[in-house]
Amino acid sequence: MRYTFKKIHSGRLSMNTIHFVGYSAVHPSDFLFDMTSGPGQYLLLLVFTPVQFLLDGQWQEYPAGTAMLYAPGQPICYRACQETYQNDWLRFSSDDPLVTQFPLMGTPFPVSDPEYCHLLFKLLTWETSLSSADSDLTISNLLQALFLRLRQDTFRRESTSHASQLLYLHKKIYNNPQLPWNIRSMAQEMHLSAGYLQILYRKMFGVSCMDDVIAGRIRKAREQLAYTEKPVSEIADDCGYHNVEHFCRQFRQQTGLTPGAFRRSFLRNAALPGAAKRETTSEKFSETVPYPKYAEPTPFISLSHYNVAGPEIPSDAMDSDGNILPPHGPQR
Repeated sequence: MRYTFKKIHSGRLSMNTIHFVGYSAVHPSDFLFDMTSGPGQYLLLLVFTPVQFLLDGQWQEYPAGTAMLYAPGQPICYRACQETYQNDWLRFSSDDPLVTQFPLMGTPFPVSDPEYCHLLFKLLTWETSLSSADSDLTISNLLQALFLRLRQDTFRRESTSHASQLLYLHKKIYNNPQLPWNIRSMAQEMHLSAGYLQILYRKMFGVSCMDDVIAGRIRKAREQLAYTEKPVSEIADDCGYHNVEHFCRQFRQQTGLTPGAFRRSFLRNAALPGAAKRETTSEKFSETVPYPKYAEPTPFISLSHYNVAGPEIPSDAMDSDGNILPPHGPQR
């Protein structure tokens, strides 16, 4: 299999040739790949079982979830060290700086999200088997996404051995914020103490576990308020809140608006002509809560002022839609 594509990078044309790509290759316990002369192309491996690499004349064992990028001409030697060996692989040529200036060449490194990278290997394999007008651009973008993700992992070599589990937990929270999350159950699932989990999670993502849950619930609530006609009480339940007053209070603290006010503001903005809509978007939705970037984790919400176990808002302070009513009398 050979697939050549080009892309513009910093004003110049980069050439990339995929010679062969595959995923989920399984080999027996006596598997050994030894090419001491080294081919004139790159080889990228992502292993899903423990593996031994021959480095500086010595066999060194690495765990599942390890990646290795061999440079053109570099001797290649690795073998299975358990009953089976499994990996994804990519043989290619490239003059793209993302590849030629990759921080680690010939040095195994841990991958924080093997599943994500595995999916990219699959997509690259499937796309190179096609011959469509859009294949060049698709393959270029997939290869770029793969190396950008791997590049992040090379800068995170000092990260915890629980990185993959933490990433899995983060994705699960993001996709299912309505579940009955609590620190104790999260910690038990990862076989960690509650305190240690919170330290690791904040270090990796720049935000606490429960702050992440709250951000996910508010994000889901905003989407449902904007694009459905569900009543506030139903949205609160869908987002994991069993008390509508608690939901309204938390929503207002995170967005600056009550759920009803947010919905009305969104509908007004959606009804405006294009130019007017653009002018008011930043005003109406400046309270948007961005998600953290993995490369530079920074806290994106702060709940230090909020007492989750505090008293609920009295029902007579809310209207029939669950919106907090303005205070009676003059405000001071």
